[in-house]
Amino acid sequence: MPALPEKFLHFVWLHRLYRRHGLACTDGRAVEVINPGTPNTDAGPDFFNAQIRIGGTLWAGNVEIHATTADWDRHAHHTDAAYNNVILHVVGQSTGRPVSDSAGRSVPEMVLEFAPDIFERYRSRISRPEVIKCAADLGEVPDFELRSWLERMLVERFEERTAMVEDMWREFGGDWEQTIFALMARAMGFVVNAGPMEMLARCTPVRILMKHNSPCQTEALLLGQAGMLSGAAGDEADDYLRLLRREYDLLQLKFGLRPMEPHLWKTLRLRPPNFPAVRLAQLAALVRAACGSLDAAVSTLDLERLDGYFSVAASDYWDTHLAPGTTAQSAPRAKRLGVSSRRLLIINVVIPYLYAKARRQGRLRDQENIMKMLQLMPVEKNSRIDAWRQCGIDPRDEGEAQALLQLTKRYCVPRRCIHCRVMAVILSAGRAC
Repeated sequence: MPALPEKFLHFVWLHRLYRRHGLACTDGRAVEVINPGTPNTDAGPDFFNAQIRIGGTLWAGNVEIHATTADWDRHAHHTDAAYNNVILHVVGQSTGRPVSDSAGRSVPEMVLEFAPDIFERYRSRISRPEVIKCAADLGEVPDFELRSWLERMLVERFEERTAMVEDMWREFGGDWEQTIFALMARAMGFVVNAGPMEMLARCTPVRILMKHNSPCQTEALLLGQAGMLSGAAGDEADDYLRLLRREYDLLQLKFGLRPMEPHLWKTLRLRPPNFPAVRLAQLAALVRAACGSLDAAVSTLDLERLDGYFSVAASDYWDTHLAPGTTAQSAPRAKRLGVSSRRLLIINVVIPYLYAKARRQGRLRDQENIMKMLQLMPVEKNSRIDAWRQCGIDPRDEGEAQALLQLTKRYCVPRRCIHCRVMAVILSAGRAC
């Protein structure tokens, strides 16, 4: 029988899908796994802090897993002191040849035994064409198991976004004001122009915006920094464009500002409300509505207040324009952020920002309350959420919806089923006792 993939053996070990009773080392000593340990994603042994009773003696240390015994020496673990605390070598196949660490100590070895059909059941599922590989098996998963895993996914999603916020905060020297400005700007790029919007925020000090808070000044600063004023059409006919240019020229000279290259912005196949100049005008409106502090404007757990803050419209000029000097072909219309856009800003910007700030400041209760904000929000419309509904999984609130999005993005799409608890529960039906 060919050796099984090492990562699959990791999966069996982590989720305890192996035979529970009658475990023994290759030298005959009885084995009892008290705690399989914590997976290690860096260099070194595969699992840390395991607790295993071998021949009546309780050991605490690390576990290394290989497809065969020979991999221990092939990977040079016998010369690496990082593996001197390995208390058990777990293998799919044993050659019967003892292995030792760099100190010369013999390392106990155990062959991982499990139900003979479990690998085939796993392989048959991972080869399915659907994004959600276990869609046909979700009925086998107890509700408490699924909900528990979704709670884990929500925490994981918060951890990822919090790390991003904290990284940005450190880049800005601990400036929360510049951090929330950059986060808001990036989010208002809505995927297509997220990168250029973040670049703009990084080259535009928010303190300057806050000190020049008229519609003309905020729009001149943002549009000028975006490189959208120098080559704009309509010089002769557009008085406001000329005013924006004059204002930006003064501010650029005063603060030594350097604008972006205009070619960085994308408009192809964008709907008019998503044109970058319109989004910048809306961002300028949010800066003005913050009345001196974006951080203060978003620092509330009141969803209604947040929605009201993000409901501001761009200045009247944009009712009839899509870019500086370019008149829209449609009837005049206020350029206000829509319900969906406001919702995305709250979910993807405000909540992670508040959570990261509360964590940095050690406010545990606030962290819990911030996470609960998602439970107060109805589920957003999303094609990936619809796919879960078709599988019989209907999220009860936005928190569970965000968890399902995390599960889809980090596990289903990249086919990381081998790291998923749901797959482990499904396959556990084939586990030998």
